[in-house]
Formats: sequence, C-alpha cells, structure tokens
Amino acid sequence: MKEKLFREILMKSPFGYAYHKLLMGSEGEPEDYIFLEVNPAFQEMTGLKSEAVLGKRVTEVLPDIRKGSFDWVAFYGKVALTGERQEFCQYAEPLQRWYKITAFSPEKGYFVTLFQEITEEIRQIENLEAQKEKIEELSKELEMVFNGTQDTMFLVRVEDGEFRYMRNNAAHRKLTGFNLEDIKDKTPVELAGKEIGEAVSANYQRCVDSKKPVTYEETLILPAGKRTWLTTLTPVLEKGKVKYLVVSGKDITLQKKAEEELKKRLKYEKIISSVSQLSLQERSLEVFLTESLRLMGEGMGVSRAYLFEADRGKETASNTFEWTAPGITPQKENLQEIPVAEFTWWVDRLKNREVINYRDIEDIPDEKTKEILRPQEIKSLLVLSLYVEGDLYGFIGFDDCLKNREWSEADINLLQLAARIISEYILRKKFEEKILFLCYHDQLTGLYNRRFMEEEIRRLDTPRQLPVSVIMGDVNGLKLTNDVFGHRAGDLLLKKAAEIIKESCRREDIIARWGGDEFVVLLPRTDMKAAEEIVRRIKNKCALDSEGLIQVSIALGYATKNKAEENIWQVLKEAEEWMYRNKLLQSKSYRNAVISSLKATLFEKSMETEEHAERLKEMSLKIAKGLGLSAKQMDELELLAALHDIGKVAIKESILMNPGELTEEEWEEMKKHPEIGYRIARATPELAPVAEYILCHHERWDGRGYPRGLKGEEIPFLSRILAVADAFDAMTNDRPYRKAMSREEALAELERNAGTQFDPEVVSAFIESCCYSDENFQK
Repeated sequence: MKEKLFREILMKSPFGYAYHKLLMGSEGEPEDYIFLEVNPAFQEMTGLKSEAVLGKRVTEVLPDIRKGSFDWVAFYGKVALTGERQEFCQYAEPLQRWYKITAFSPEKGYFVTLFQEITEEIRQIENLEAQKEKIEELSKELEMVFNGTQDTMFLVRVEDGEFRYMRNNAAHRKLTGFNLEDIKDKTPVELAGKEIGEAVSANYQRCVDSKKPVTYEETLILPAGKRTWLTTLTPVLEKGKVKYLVVSGKDITLQKKAEEELKKRLKYEKIISSVSQLSLQERSLEVFLTESLRLMGEGMGVSRAYLFEADRGKETASNTFEWTAPGITPQKENLQEIPVAEFTWWVDRLKNREVINYRDIEDIPDEKTKEILRPQEIKSLLVLSLYVEGDLYGFIGFDDCLKNREWSEADINLLQLAARIISEYILRKKFEEKILFLCYHDQLTGLYNRRFMEEEIRRLDTPRQLPVSVIMGDVNGLKLTNDVFGHRAGDLLLKKAAEIIKESCRREDIIARWGGDEFVVLLPRTDMKAAEEIVRRIKNKCALDSEGLIQVSIALGYATKNKAEENIWQVLKEAEEWMYRNKLLQSKSYRNAVISSLKATLFEKSMETEEHAERLKEMSLKIAKGLGLSAKQMDELELLAALHDIGKVAIKESILMNPGELTEEEWEEMKKHPEIGYRIARATPELAPVAEYILCHHERWDGRGYPRGLKGEEIPFLSRILAVADAFDAMTNDRPYRKAMSREEALAELERNAGTQFDPEVVSAFIESCCYSDENFQK
C-alpha cells in the first residue's frame, strides 16, 4: 500500500523525475548513462517522450550532450559513484532550457534526478540584471512572475548589513501564512524568531558574499505549518554591490517525502535481499543468525537486535544471539534461563502471534515486564514471535536505547518478512541436523550406529590413544522375545540393554549398536583391567533388572590393543569370538531361566497352577499307558502337560482372570495363546519337540477348534490326549465363574462330546484306564 501511494505521488508530482543507471568506460571513467524511469512531468519539462528515452543511453537521446560547456555525464557519474547529493541550477544546451536540479544516488552506480524547469525565472532574472534602467518595466515583469508562478517569491532589501523584507507574492502568502503586512520592512529574526531568523540570515549573507545565485534546501516551521523548501537566492547588483535579493522557493515537501520513501524502500529491499542471500549460503546456524541480526540492526538503525530461544520444555527462555550498536551495552549474559511462567503477559502475546510494539516501554501494562526492561535502558522496542514448524521457537527483538521511536507499519512488515526467512533457515538447519544424526545414530536406541563406530575406530587407532579396549555384547533372548511378545517388546529389550550399557560406561566411552542384537563399546586409553571392570558393571546391572517378562541378559567379550603394530580390527574380532564363546556357554542356562520365569509368571497371572499341571501329567500318562505309547512319547506328553498353556503369559491378566463371560474381542485375544506357546517352544531347542502339540491342543475332532481348524487324525495324537485330560480336570475343579462338576457328570460330558470335540478312542481309553481309580482324581 505504501509503495503504491509513493509511486502515485511520484507520477503525479509537478517536478520532473528520472532514474538512471551509470555506464563506465574501459578505463573506469563514467562514459554514459541509461534512462530507467521517468514521470509525466519529466516529459513535459524536457519535451522528451518516455518511449524515446527509456532503456536508451543519454548520448543516443541527446547526441550533442557532451559538446557543451557542462559535462553532464561526469557530473552525474560522481554523484552515482560517491553517493554525494548535488543541488544546482544549470542550463541544458541540447534542450536550450534552464533547470533547478537535485541529484542523488540511492545505490552505487545509479542516480535519481528531481528537477524543475526555471528557464523563465532565469530569463527574468537575466533581464532584471541586464536592464537595470528599466525599473518600472522590471517591476511589471516581476509582478507577473510574483503572482503568476506557483513558486513562492519575495524581495529582500540589503541595507547596512541587514536584510529586510519588501514584498511577497500570492503563493508565498498562501504557503507560509505571512501576509504583506506581516513581513514588510522586517528582518528574518523579527519575523521568525532568533533561531530560524539567524539561520535564514546566514544563507542570505552567503549569497551577498558570493554575488552569485545560491540554491539550498531548508525546512521551516511557519504559521502555515512545517514545510521543506528548495530556495534560490538571486542577487541584484548595483555598482558591484548586492542591493536586493530575489528569493524564490519551491515547496518540495512532497518531493522530499517521496525521496525518503524511496530511500526507505531501497533500504528495506537491501535488508531483505541481504538476509535472503545469506540464507542461501552454506553457513552454520550461529553465523547466519549473528550476521542476520547485524544486517537488520544496522539497516533499521536500532540500538540492539537479539534472538531469544525457549528451552525444550518451554519452561525458560534465553538470549542466545545478540547484536549491539557501538556504545550500547550488551545484555546477553544477563538474560539467560528466564522463567517463562513469570512473564505470562509477554508469552501470551507471542503465542497469539501479536507484535509487541511500544514507542515508550513505560506504556507496557505489565509491571513484571517493565522491571526486566528498565535496567537495559530501553526506550522503545519491537518484538516478533518466531515460529518453526508451527511451534513457538522464541522471538526476535529490536531495541532503541537512544530515543522513543515510532515503529511504522513498513518497519513491522519488513521485520516480519525477515523473521520468516530466519524461521525457514532454522527449520532447514534442524532438518539437516536430524539427517546428520540419523546418519550416525541408531534410531531405536539413540546410540551411535556401526557407520559412526567404524569411522571412530579408524580415527582413534593411533599410538596416542593406546591402550585401546573394545567390548562387544550380544543381547540374549531377542529372538525369543520377538517371537513370543512381538517386535515392540524386542525393541524395548534392546533399549533396556542400551541403557544398561550407557549407565555402566564412562562419559568419554563410545557406544554403538553394531548390528541387530549386538553392541560395541570403544574405550580409548583404557587397559584390560578397566575394560573388565566395565563388563562387571554391565553384568551386575543386568542381574538387577527385574522389570518385564524377560530379564535383560548380555553375552560379553572384550579385548585390548596395547601396541601400535597390533591390528585394531583383529582386536575387535577377538572380543567378538570371546563374546560368542560366552553366549554359547550361557545360552542353555539362560533359556531354562527364561522358561522358569515364564512358568512362574503364568502361575502368577492366571488360574493355572502347578497342581493342575501335575494332575494333567498323571492323567495323560495313564491314557498313554492304556494306549501303549512309547517311552519317548510319554516323555513328550509329560513336557506337554507342564507347558501346554505357556502362551498365556502374553495374554492380558484382565482376560485371564475374568470371572465372567469373555467379549468377542477378548475371546479372540485368548485364542492366540496356542500360537504364542508354539513360538516359545520353537525358540527353545529343549522344547521344540512339543511345539506342534502345544499349537494343536485346542483343536477339535470335528474341525471346529482353533487355531487352524484341524480335524480327526490331522490333529497330533498327543494333543488329542492332552485335550481330554485338560477338559476333565477343568470340569472337576472349581473356577471363579462356576463350581466343579462331579466325577460322574464330567465323564458323562466327555462321552457326549466323543466324536465331536474329542477323539472317541482317547475318551474310551481315558474312561477304561482312569474312571475306577479314585486316587487319580483327587482334587
């Protein structure tokens, strides 16, 4: 909106405007310039149409421009290269016109001209000087000039070292608020006061001393208001002395405002361009933020620019980056870990993405906020919230410690745009850090990965690091845990193992997940004895682990490189071989411990008891003897009776102990226990022979059982035997949801379900072998 208004003012202004680019010659001297932009007043005052000049060199538009007495190219070249502002009146020979010109450079190599044609005024002045004898005729001409021009004009009499006003024109009366009666015969001091009057008189004296026209800018506060003028003093000489001053003034208030807006726009564009270019370079986040704050701080002319970051828990905020102007006291060290909870007023506005903008900090309604700002000698501030991926990251602030500053909408828009660029750069850097972290870290445990460890082994394999020890560990029971409880439980086991290793090692030790269930610890400057102590700590912590169904157990091996000529990779291999020897020795005892732990857990969390298992064993063996099974089958049947429900360890206790009827969802969960038990048995060599029997012990003779719906002799024979014994024991013992049946009722139930649920042959064998032996059915 501001830019549109500025352009409209520029295009409608009565003064001529042109924007040029300087062209340099091969020897580094100004050679030419190109017209980039002109306004309608330019075309009117020069007679040159925009289509005839835009994009063209001045020597193409005005071929004779360098033949005149005034070198326009060199003059404007100096302005464009030095940035020095020039204000002058000059006759343009190619156009045969006089102009009052202001030239300045908004950017090196470019310049702007703002001008007014004064051909008529100059001619009138020349006539005035040339025809002194024609006072009356001159007066008439002056009268026409006075009241026919839009510029202010007035006459000053120079007498006895004083300047006294004689008369002024209509434009002057209108724009200054001074009538003829107000000024007549008064000195500048008498008219405008001491401060303004003396400044005006000094300029008049400069013209008198030089006896030449003088043009300058002045800003005056007069009865009609504050205005900026382009004033030209033209001396009228009589016998070599300045007798009068013809003063013409052009109201350039709008022109100056347009110039300032243009400068501000170019300044803003430069700030954003610089920060944007900086964000495209490969720099560290620290360098980027430090440099960006400097660019914004210097560009905006503030005292201090800074960035506050909230900690991960959003409990405190700290000044992490700061730029200060020369002479301004840095505050970074004093603004660390500020409790967020104490500044709710401030934080609430940041969370709502509000701009905290105060010309005077004393106007801030929150006293707690003012208490922390006052010691910093801040007069005005502007604070913008900084969001990264939709999360409040912190804020960027700008302080003025020298004056009460008005922050314009343009200032705020610019800094918000810069803040967005900074947010995007922070996000990009955090993403790069995350990628780098994932490249060298194991995502599950957070430890270093094998790639990083191999690089570290190569880096630290130097005589200075000797002795170097290596510990290699392999987590026992990972496959069993994955098979029984799922990979989530296996992941938890690995995390626990990683945590135990981290807690057992020193800060400087390097720990990595080497493979699926393997870990490596690299110990620079560590001898065998120290490595052995770390291994002992790992074992002790594993022994103390009591959480979860599977206790953490790690097979460990270690080795040490003592001499430079020894191969570090061979040392790693020695540690690995030692680890595998230990794993082999520990595997059977570990599996037995796991099975014992699972059985104990089963008895603890369900209605299964050791007595139930013992009764099943006795009944199953009776049936097996009646059917003439081999000794091997008898042994397997005994093992099956003890472990057939081992899969229930993975079923929720709330389902196992439910005294009422299970829901459909709960029943589906319960029906998974034969498969879980199958996986446990398969993962344990000592139990593998009965794995298939465990899987099938809930199948039915008619094919309506689970989990596979086997029927008849498709069901393993030992599973059919166990099914009958298990059903009989369940019916003749109390359950939370029902009382036990009598022996006779249970036998009758078995007979009714022979040929549907149970193998008829097994049911017959069970009744023949057991139904008359009371001691086999003691409860």
